Amino acid sequence: MTNEITREDLAKSLGETLGEAENRIPGGRNSVLAGVALIGLSALTIAYFLGRRIGQLKSTIVEIRRI
Repeated sequence: MTNEITREDLAKSLGETLGEAENRIPGGRNSVLAGVALIGLSALTIAYFLGRRIGQLKSTIVEIRRI
């Protein structure tokens, strides 16, 4: 008896592998989307605070005196 691999065996194995991959992809997409959202929010927060700091350093102080 020989252990030959037939076309049906290959098709079955490939179908199982692709089926497993399709089942895992949607769960992974949520993780990637959450990661991108977190990075975007972090970038916006950093830009906001750096902009505030630069604005305070470059702001003009006006002193009004009565004569």
